[in-house]
Formats: sequence, structure tokens, C-alpha cells
Amino acid sequence: MISEESNDLVMRQLVSRKVDGPEISMTWVAMDGEHRPLKTDASMRVYYILEGDFTFDCNNTDLISAAQGDVVIIYKSCVYSFAGKGKYLVMNGPAFQDGDDIYIEKRKVGGAE
Repeated sequence: MISEESNDLVMRQLVSRKVDGPEISMTWVAMDGEHRPLKTDASMRVYYILEGDFTFDCNNTDLISAAQGDVVIIYKSCVYSFAGKGKYLVMNGPAFQDGDDIYIEKRKVGGAE
């Protein structure tokens, strides 16, 4: 298990680029809180909610509510964040590699950056 306190989660990689090849990766995650805003220009991400409730914010315009059994797709270069409590699988195609996540500072109230 890997703990990522800055994103209120613990995770375990199930399918990795290093072991399984460059096409796809999959990670099991337990989260309770808020994930910092980020984007990736390297892959598309698919979140499958195993349990709990989450709210995804895509490009600061689309709020997506997701619960057990729901799928959320995040396309390349979409700036997104999400919050909630539960467990999910996240799949990346092509497979995730260190450096893919580009963290974005939170926007200030009133839209100023």
C-alpha cells in the first residue's frame, strides 16, 4: 500500500507499466477527502466506483456525481479534481508512469487564478 496524504488516499497498483506493459494500468484506491486538481496529457483515465460517493469537477464547469457501480471518464488534458469517501479503481490508457500527473493550484474565489 502507498499512502498519499496530499490527496487523502491510500492505493495499491494492480496492473503496471513496468510489469504488464505500456498499454494500460490499473490502481485500487481508498479515499476519504479531496484530491488536488490535476491533469494528464499522457492518457485517458477511467474511474470505476467500487463503493462510496464522489463528486468530480471537470474543467471547473462539469460536476459529476458518482456512486457504487458508476464509471467516470476523464479525457487527456482535462483539468479535474474530486472529493468523496469510498473505494475505486482507476485505469489509465496508455499506462500511467511517474510524471504523468500535472498538479494545478486551486483557483481563488471569483475565478482569479
